[in-house]
Parts: sequence; C-alpha cells; structure tokens
Amino acid sequence: MKKIAIIGSGAYGSYAANLINETHPDWEVHIYEVGDEKIKEQDAIGLCSEIVGSPYEALTKGRYFGFGGATAKWGGQILTFSDNDFKNPNQYQKEIVELNKKYKQNIFRKFGIENNYPEERLTDGMFTKTGVWLNYFSRNLFKKFKVSTYKNVTLHPHYRACKILFDGRCVTGFEAINDGKKILVNSYDQYFLATGAFETSRILIMSGVQDKSGVEFSDHIVKKVYRIKNGTKIGPVDFRFLIKKFSFITTRIIGERDGTSFFLYPVFNSKFPFFKNLKQFLFGKKSLAIVGAILKDIPSCIIFAWQFFIMHKLYVYKNEWYLCLHLENQKGNSKIMLSKMMDKFGQPGLAIDFHIDKETENRFNILSDEFEKYLKEWGVNYERLHEKVHTEKFEDEYHPFGIYSDFTSIDEYFNQFENMIVIHSGVLPRAGGINSTAAAFPLLEEFIRNRMV
Repeated sequence: MKKIAIIGSGAYGSYAANLINETHPDWEVHIYEVGDEKIKEQDAIGLCSEIVGSPYEALTKGRYFGFGGATAKWGGQILTFSDNDFKNPNQYQKEIVELNKKYKQNIFRKFGIENNYPEERLTDGMFTKTGVWLNYFSRNLFKKFKVSTYKNVTLHPHYRACKILFDGRCVTGFEAINDGKKILVNSYDQYFLATGAFETSRILIMSGVQDKSGVEFSDHIVKKVYRIKNGTKIGPVDFRFLIKKFSFITTRIIGERDGTSFFLYPVFNSKFPFFKNLKQFLFGKKSLAIVGAILKDIPSCIIFAWQFFIMHKLYVYKNEWYLCLHLENQKGNSKIMLSKMMDKFGQPGLAIDFHIDKETENRFNILSDEFEKYLKEWGVNYERLHEKVHTEKFEDEYHPFGIYSDFTSIDEYFNQFENMIVIHSGVLPRAGGINSTAAAFPLLEEFIRNRMV
C-alpha cells in the first residue's frame, strides 16, 4: 500500500484522486488545499500578484482556490490533441499527442459523454475539432468525481504549501502554513504538485527548482474579429452548439502558421438578455432583481428552452454572433517572477510580465485578413469589427503553457523526481488550438496506471 500526498485540489488534484481511487483503492491519499469548501478568488484567499507588462487579467480573474479550484468557475471545455494539431512537433510533443490519443475516451467517459466526432480537413491546412463544454453542474471536478466521499482520501483544508524539500531527486516533504504556523508535511511515498500553473511555479521557484530570475511562459490571446449576421454555418462548418446531457458539443476551426497555432471559436448570445441574466445568476452575485429580469424575458426563455430541451441545439439570439480569433502568444515574451509583495501568509506573491510583440500582433492581423477572404468566398454576411488589431486591444485567455516543459521525452518528464510529479497545463510546450486543460489529463492517466508502481 502506498501513501500519497496531493497538493492542490483543482483540476489535476481532483483527477489524480479520482484515478487513484479507481485503480488503487487501497492506497492512502491525503489532499492538501489552501482553501476549503467555499471557492474563493486569489484576494479573498489571501494570495497576491502584480502585473508588470501588458494587462493579464487571467491571473487575477482566473485563479480560484478551494476544493475544485478554478474548475468551479471555468468554461469546462474538454478537448484533446490529435495528429492534426502540430505540424512539426518535437519528441516530447509527439509523445504527449500519443498519450492524448491513447486516453481520450477514458477522459470523456469520466464525464459520461463519448466523443467520436471526426476531425475534418478544411482549406489551407485548417481542420475542425469537436469537444465538450461541460454543463454547470459538472464543472467542479472535485464535486463531479465526489472526491470527498472516497474512503481512502483524507482532506486537509487551509494548508498553504510554501516549499518542496529534497534529498537529491527525492522529495522528503514540503513546508506549509496551517493556522498561522509553518509546519513540515512528510512521510509520503509519492507527491503530486498540482496547485495550478502559476502557483506551482511560485512554489518551485521558492524550492530552488525553477529560476528565481524568471520563468518563461505563454498563453493564448484573443479578440472578437467578426460579427456574423446570417446563421451559424460558415462554409462547411456549423458552429451552433449541440446539447447532450446538458453539456454543449462545440466545434472550432484550428490551424497553424510558422509554428504558432490559432483557432476560430464562436461567442453566442452575448447580447441576449436572458442568457446574460442567467450567466450573472449562475456565476455572479445572486439577487431578486436578476431573477425578476429573467422572468420578464419569458418569450425568449420559451424559445431558448424549446431549442435546448426539444431540439437539443443552442438558441442564437437574433441569429447573430461573434467569431473570435485565438492565437498562441510567442514564448519568450512573458515571465513569471516572485513579487516583492507579501501575501497574508507572509510568502512572496507573484509578478507576471506579460507582453505581446509586434510579430505576434502582425500575425494576428494577417490571419484575420486571410480568413476574411474565406468568409467572402463562402458567402457569409459578416462585419469586420477592427481593420487592424493593436497590442493594447487584445484580451488574454487562461491557457498558460510552456512553463515547465523543457523535456526531451515523456520519460524525462516522469523521472524528473523520484517520487513527485508536477502537473498543470504549463507542462505542455504548446497549447495548440484548444483549451488545453484536458490535454494534460493523459499524463496523469499514464503515470498512475503504468508508472507509479
């Protein structure tokens, strides 16, 4: 029997606990979490960060803590890599893709949905990919997997991990703050460091594993580029969301230029009063005023419900929507560092230097121009929102990658430490054209099923 410590209970901590419970129910699992049952953003939990370069709101708005972590608030997009995603992958990427193919159905089965939709090749090297946007009640993976009910799991809330301790490549334990006191947590056979991409890097910098002067990372940048006015079909692709078991079946167009991935993805109903009010009710502060606004929009509610429950399709308000272009920002533009600010635990916070260079800006605008030609060829009624997009106009996503990914192979990644695995989306060298959270789940599948013996 093994004794396991999982640090962090977000997407990867919850997935690891579920998989260990499935494959080794006799193993003793202890989960250490800075929060508790109530999900809080970074300020409320007592952590801190500062932005050095361009605005990077994903850091302050994308980090949540508690049992389930950011999965309680995320978009819940489940997508995986295939042979189409990268034109010239290195060996490490190739092996990640192979694991994605190997364990894809395992991942979707955990959410009770099959994904057998084929990827279809389009013009100019682009292709379609279909994924699942989890329904509201399936997004918190800690709750979805019912981790708190596992007999072999012990929960340790309010433990702020500070530093990993080593004897060579072997982890001997970690320092944590609990109830205002710094304590040593040790005597485990295996450790999973799963505290989120940025917080994990902070811990590894404090532990002397990553460079204190700064750790490179990248992310997607995104902008609404076109307003589509005549239905959800663009050329051979219908972007309308289908409904299956209350989750959305979604389609996107993916491509790659000069080693940089991009994708086009729809935003529906951003001006639909019912949808906006429902989103506010689900994710914001609940009030009687919002409930009243929802009730006043009964005609739209009826149409929405008919489409959703009977036709199993998403209703599109006024048959108009936005098509967004997402693009990988070039690695090397941005860094993670320790901040001089101290959080409520007396630990250094995070400083993020996020930049978008002119090359990336130009690539974004060239891609926008190129796809506009296809819209014209396919007879799409559209409006170009910006002729040219400038650096300060971009929005960021929360798909950080390339943070802890300088490995030549999967074997090197798995064997970086004798008894610890570091797992977050940043272990992927590229995010490609997907929301990359689920693309790292296969690493846990392989490690727990075949490597952790």
